[in-house]
Amino acid sequence: MKITVTFLLLLSLTINAQVGINTDLPNAASALDIYGQNTVGYGGLSIPLVTESQRGLITTTLQSEGTIVFVSYTSGVRCLEVYDGLQDVWQKINCLNLDPIILYSEDFESYSSGTGINGSGDSGDYPASVSKWTLNDIYGSLASSDYVETQSGVLEINDTNGPIELDTQSINISGYSNISFSIDLSGTGELEYNPSLHSTDDTNTVNDYIDVSYSIDGGAFVTITDFNGNGTTHHTLIPYYVSGGAGSAPFFPDDTVTLTGLSGSTLVIRVRFQNWSGDEFFYVDNIIVTGN
Repeated sequence: MKITVTFLLLLSLTINAQVGINTDLPNAASALDIYGQNTVGYGGLSIPLVTESQRGLITTTLQSEGTIVFVSYTSGVRCLEVYDGLQDVWQKINCLNLDPIILYSEDFESYSSGTGINGSGDSGDYPASVSKWTLNDIYGSLASSDYVETQSGVLEINDTNGPIELDTQSINISGYSNISFSIDLSGTGELEYNPSLHSTDDTNTVNDYIDVSYSIDGGAFVTITDFNGNGTTHHTLIPYYVSGGAGSAPFFPDDTVTLTGLSGSTLVIRVRFQNWSGDEFFYVDNIIVTGN
């Protein structure tokens, strides 16, 4: 009897090769060469598009070094990112530049005239129709004819007899970069400031000023001092004055106070103001916060 025995030999073979797409002659330095000249109606490489949360679900190891994805963030920012295996982190290669996004704005146009506070208490539609800001009469100093109210599309401040503060609502800035804000401030009347009386600013019946400050993530408020050289080391803006003198002058440096480069999760802007006479007025308008 004749028996035939068949042996099956299994071999493991590694083949070195290049892949060329749309080309028979791939670049000698490339493992993958995509010929992208648009002669057939298409070309280029489409990188996987993922959200930030989806990127977090990608299983990565040290061997994942060099993996590339295109990440779309909820803020609207989009970035080409590569996985850094040594540091176990996704590194941004480049992010698309976007126009700043308005995160908060208040132009005081939407309120009925006289919305705010006066010597008798709340006035107009305040606070029922106001959700974007609050007013605080620090010492309860408003007399019967004094007020902080919306008039003709601005917030008008008259004869406060002490400091009043406007605080914006807590503004969500999480996920945005280069947070910036701006506020239009102006004044009319015989506004004055005597720097020698700074220690009694809020009670001396003379010193008129406007301060702009901000708080990040619930922290202490930081005051912007001497903005554009029109304030002091203590105040954002004051009336023009002669150093060492009484400083009485009917001039106030109308200005747009700006600040850039902030970051965090929440932002509150505060405007503090006081004036001491029935013919003295401050105006606040166009509070705008932007981010990228």
